[in-house]
Amino acid sequence: MGRDTARVIVVTLLVSGFMALSVTGIAGSGEGTLLPFGTTPATSPSPADRGAETVVVAPGDHFWKISARRLAETDPEAPVGPYWRRVVEANRDNIRSGDPDLIYPGEVVELPAP
Repeated sequence: MGRDTARVIVVTLLVSGFMALSVTGIAGSGEGTLLPFGTTPATSPSPADRGAETVVVAPGDHFWKISARRLAETDPEAPVGPYWRRVVEANRDNIRSGDPDLIYPGEVVELPAP
């Protein structure tokens, strides 16, 4: 679809009152976002504001790797060791193997807020 075609579609939608166009999406890349009329785009919390989460263990994952990855997203300067201990304790009763050094792909791990 060419740019002129996209403009015609957007104008048609705006005139008909069904959609509103996110102007911020148009400015840089030429891509826009269509939203139902009267709605506003949702915002995501900043990584530092994220609370507890769950992740599914992937092949090659272990608690240290999962803990380090989470901290890299939320607080890159924080030491991994103390957070790793919290992650292990939060999951100790739910580990299929019973051993925090042995977790399996597909297991669900609880990550406390950093």
